[in-house]
Amino acid sequence: MHRHSCAVPRAAASLAVVALPLLAACGSGDTTAGRGTTPNGASRDSAPTSPPVATRPARTPRPDSVRALYVNGWAAGSYSRMAEILRIADATEINAIIVDIKESDSYLTYSGTAIPEAKSLGTDQRPATKWMPALVDSLRAHNLYAIARIVVFKDRMVAEKKPEWAIQHVNGGLWRDRKGLAWVNPYHRSVWDYNMAIAKEAIAMGFGEVQWDYVRFPDVTDNMRKTMAFPGSEGRSRAENIGAFLRWSKEQLAPLGVRVAADVFGLVTHLEGDVEIGQHWETVIAEADVVLPMTYPSHYYAGLYGFARPGQHPYEILRLAATDAAERTRFFADSTKRPVAQIMPWLEAMSIRGLSYGPAELRRQIQGVYDAGLTSWALWSPGSKFAEFEPALRPASGGLSPLEKGGWTAPKWTLPRERLSVLIRKRERRAVPIVGDSVPASKSAGAGSARP
Repeated sequence: MHRHSCAVPRAAASLAVVALPLLAACGSGDTTAGRGTTPNGASRDSAPTSPPVATRPARTPRPDSVRALYVNGWAAGSYSRMAEILRIADATEINAIIVDIKESDSYLTYSGTAIPEAKSLGTDQRPATKWMPALVDSLRAHNLYAIARIVVFKDRMVAEKKPEWAIQHVNGGLWRDRKGLAWVNPYHRSVWDYNMAIAKEAIAMGFGEVQWDYVRFPDVTDNMRKTMAFPGSEGRSRAENIGAFLRWSKEQLAPLGVRVAADVFGLVTHLEGDVEIGQHWETVIAEADVVLPMTYPSHYYAGLYGFARPGQHPYEILRLAATDAAERTRFFADSTKRPVAQIMPWLEAMSIRGLSYGPAELRRQIQGVYDAGLTSWALWSPGSKFAEFEPALRPASGGLSPLEKGGWTAPKWTLPRERLSVLIRKRERRAVPIVGDSVPASKSAGAGSARP
């Protein structure tokens, strides 16, 4: 793999290299004040603001197979937390980092934005880190591919302060979800433009990929859905609108040489329709460059894929869900001759809902991805804590993981094809083609594959 001339070889990178601003000066040739300061005695306020959007800093090339860790804004703003994350990445097969740029609380995680709307709305007032450009340079110095995660349509502050941009209640005023939160209107083009401005600032910092999360409509009951009004929809379906947003995103970002990724519910790989949130598998994989289904075993409802407690079967759930995704994507590509997205499942590196997950459960998920014919994945931990799962990761130099060296072996399981998506089974019976079909309505899946 091509390595940037200023990058530190992964195998030789030491913990001392975690002096983030020090590494920043190495990356893009920018020697402005702040990038050369070290953690010792440096004020966070002295870090530089985002570089001009017009710049195209050097980036780590995208690996053929991406293996990523998720880093929330607060972890990104902590030297000690980033030291631990970079240590894990340097020692293991991890080759990419997904960093929060804008979370579901509406705030930008970085300081120094030049976006007028962010300043007027106050979404720039709680930056979790003031050295984001330096952090991105450090990721490049560690030869790590940098991905910017941006929450799109779950944006309470913008919805409340710009009510004309928000989903409306049919009886007037703002619509709110079960937690009392307002959402922006996915059809409103000003919402698109606002998030694109954020994406372009992230790209100017050196991120090589924009990952849209909450690129969907609210996940609510049928009765709540009837109370929602979407000015500007002009008869377009939810799925058509999400597809249009992704297509427009690619058009906007193509000149900057970055990819567009989209997070989707895990159930989207399996169900026929848009899961009542606008995420229809064939539509999304036709428009995005990368699609990340949130295939967390703990989030699948009882009985799905034939398991009373899906969370107790991490290998089988990932194998089935990833096979659904891979086969539907392959059939779409073969049938339409259109380019399709790379599939990169999110894996569960956390213990929730009464389950205890550790290295063995993570390795089973990874193996399920591989046995489905996919090669990329990302680890989701809300707190960005991965040390507990490190034994499941293979070393950067190659070979078996500590878990595998200790005797862990891959599950031996014959995939029951009758449990795959009905669309795959229909195709195999040559009953109904899936390409060219209109997006059918589906029963609401609830929050079965949403972020925890």
